Amino acid sequence: MFDFPIFDMPMFGHRFIFAFDAIVHVFISHGAAVGGSIVLVLAQRLAIRNNDQKFDDLAYKVLFTLFILATAVGALTGIGIWIHANIINPAAIGALLRVFFWKWFVEWIVFNVEMVFLLMWFLSWKNRPLGTPAKRSHYRLGVSYAVASWLTMAIITAILGFMMTPGNWLRSDFPARPDYIAALVNPSWIPSLGFRTFFAVAWASAISMLLTWFFTRDDEETRVKGMRFFGKILMVCVPLFLAFGYWYYLQFPQAAKDIFVIGAITRRLAAHPEYAVYLTAGLATLALGGLAILYGNPKRAPLLAAVIMLIGCSGLIAEFERVREFVRKPYIIYNYMYANGVRVIDMPLLQRDGYLKHAQFVPPEFRQVTADNKVKVGEYVYKMQCRYCHTVNGINAITARVKGWNEETIDNRITSLHATVTPFMPPFAGNVAERQALSAYLYDLSSQQR
Repeated sequence: MFDFPIFDMPMFGHRFIFAFDAIVHVFISHGAAVGGSIVLVLAQRLAIRNNDQKFDDLAYKVLFTLFILATAVGALTGIGIWIHANIINPAAIGALLRVFFWKWFVEWIVFNVEMVFLLMWFLSWKNRPLGTPAKRSHYRLGVSYAVASWLTMAIITAILGFMMTPGNWLRSDFPARPDYIAALVNPSWIPSLGFRTFFAVAWASAISMLLTWFFTRDDEETRVKGMRFFGKILMVCVPLFLAFGYWYYLQFPQAAKDIFVIGAITRRLAAHPEYAVYLTAGLATLALGGLAILYGNPKRAPLLAAVIMLIGCSGLIAEFERVREFVRKPYIIYNYMYANGVRVIDMPLLQRDGYLKHAQFVPPEFRQVTADNKVKVGEYVYKMQCRYCHTVNGINAITARVKGWNEETIDNRITSLHATVTPFMPPFAGNVAERQALSAYLYDLSSQQR
């Protein structure tokens, strides 16, 4: 059942490394690819309509930057997500592949088509002058790239939506006959897709405004055109992604909504829910304040205004991704698989027969708890159930959680792990002896810290 090797990241932990990689990937994929393709297709359309060579040149310079980001950083972090997902939680990625195999295969094909269109659009830009039929044909290449880019996000968003709201996939006769169509058309797919589409376009517009500031330092007329054009797109997108965002929020299970504040500001500050409001309002103020300065007076707007706007926008994106991932806990696939890769349906079996009995990569001598191996067995239990989110002494250290506790207190805490103050943590998967072995190991770690 748990036939995967143990791979540990002792200092930063799996959670932090994956989160960093994923958020950077969202910045690039949404800004440089999905949103960037739509924004720059609209910019090229305006340049063609007005026969404006300077604006066409500005669009090309922005595309050049986004091209580098999409094909270098975007591709690298995308591969990193696959590597991290397979290392951290192979059971979860395996489950998702079984459900979405052909959808993911289609997404991979569409992604390759997207990259071909991007290369063709970028590399042929200078060879298609304004005022010629070739330029309109070139514009259609850009439209094709934008459509392909959006389609890849649409498929991936369906998978992300499924992880939060599996919907009728978990019907009454599951697991005998899972509903794969329901998995794709899950309750949060459309609202989350609308939300991501418009915030991707808004994010790309903000990036384009920053780049416009750099590329038009000696051309105030083009700066005004660029700032006003990209700024209008951003302002149109704001109410749209807020509306879709609220619709998306309504699809979340109530248990997920209940821990939104913790997801936004951490459990340490959860006693002050107003801090979540302050954080969100502060980031929104930075974003909209920078936009107002750049749009209102583009000729004199300082670089600081563009930087502040980007800080606000990137902070909002990072906060959203953290909250989205956090509120799904204790599950990795809601109501189907816990964050540590244990299926909900297997929990009674594991609590009866034990977890280590099915752990093929644990040495046989440590699959049964004895007085002599108790602490070592507890270490294996920790590595197979706790390392997904915790480290020993690094980020989100487990030793900090149990410091000063005795073994009995630790055992009582593990027993009520999911039912009390940490509903976002999975229940313990294992028998009483394994739970006590984990308690002994954590107590041993705590004793070493004194």
